[in-house]
Amino acid sequence: MPNQLLLFLFILFASSISAQEIVDSSTVHLEERIFFASNESELSAEDKSDIMGLLYKASGFSQYKLWVDAHTDDVGSESYNLALSERRKESVVHFLLSQNVPPSFIRSEFHGENRLVSVNQDDNSRGLNRRVVLQLVTQKKYRYLKGAVINQESKEGIKAQLRLTTKNYQKETSTDDSGNYKILSPINEEVTLEVVAKGHFIDSKTFTLSEEQRAPKIIVELPRVEIGKKFNFENMLFQGNRSVMLRGSASVLEHLKRFMILNDDYCIEIAGHVNLPNKRKVKTDSRNFQLSVARALEVHDALVKIGVDTSRLLARGYGNWEMLYPRAKKESEQQLNRRVEIIILDCETVSSLSNHSIPNRKKFQGTSKSGLVKYYSEESYEDDVNSFPAKAKNDIIGQVQKMKRANLDPSKYTYREMLIALPGIPRRK
Repeated sequence: MPNQLLLFLFILFASSISAQEIVDSSTVHLEERIFFASNESELSAEDKSDIMGLLYKASGFSQYKLWVDAHTDDVGSESYNLALSERRKESVVHFLLSQNVPPSFIRSEFHGENRLVSVNQDDNSRGLNRRVVLQLVTQKKYRYLKGAVINQESKEGIKAQLRLTTKNYQKETSTDDSGNYKILSPINEEVTLEVVAKGHFIDSKTFTLSEEQRAPKIIVELPRVEIGKKFNFENMLFQGNRSVMLRGSASVLEHLKRFMILNDDYCIEIAGHVNLPNKRKVKTDSRNFQLSVARALEVHDALVKIGVDTSRLLARGYGNWEMLYPRAKKESEQQLNRRVEIIILDCETVSSLSNHSIPNRKKFQGTSKSGLVKYYSEESYEDDVNSFPAKAKNDIIGQVQKMKRANLDPSKYTYREMLIALPGIPRRK
């Protein structure tokens, strides 16, 4: 075989392998079903209202496609039913276009009697088949990410559990006996890969896969768990001068919970620290030392709230005694000083010690004005608004009501952002 032909076949094969790495997938976010009387294809006023409700929830068409699939029952000939389903499809599409829905937003098909959802012969059951299904769909591209989880010291592969997440996506897998893994990841989105393994501490990686480049092989090295070992969470961070965790810390807590479940023979100390560079070590009765205790207690209580046994946790503060950057100047360094560390302990030691406590913990959690930096939460909403001055409370209640009527998600905004937006409601581009 000529060398040129061999080269051509190799390139063709390599291109085929690369193409197979990209996977298209669709996610249905909202669905509406329009039902028709026998042999009917015209939309009623109620049908049009239901379709308008679906379009209203879409809040613009940029991120969605609208799939329209028309069907019939099995009464009559197959060819007649196929034509009837086409008329039903056209009826819906014509209405969508009359509402200024872009044609590029719509994907429509008709199927006649080929996709029955009910095979019963009574009219009520047949009525379920006389339908047009409208679905708001997002289409994304994915690719398989491959790598390995290894012991940090021996570099040998280990059995581990992996969870890959984005804001709207989650996928889990496990490594094989050699520590290798393969997991489907969205393209062009920031993803976080969290790893847990028996007898090892946890780790996570954050990255973005591009469509143009081959997916990198990501090697995760996990340190072995040993009594007395300390581990710092870069993403468990706090507001300055407060014990309020930054919003991204929630995923860190869930990650730590999975470690505690898998390694049920260990207990941990939660060690709180503050940022006070270029200063002497603070005394235990000082506000700064108490802040470090408040941060440890905040993490302790958050872990208990999501299901970790309190008897396996010890919360203690260390003030500015063990700063990572004693002469910190950059905000990034100061942020890492105001941290919480996890120290591996045996459970007998934990049971013999008590959590640190402070006299007025609430002053570190934010009241009235400082509480406005919190994000809206359905769970804490009532307590949150009751802590605000009367005018702020009433304004926020009004804003939340308006946002819900407009199908906006209040949990994407802080209470402060809601107030700044008055008299309108907050909307991010």
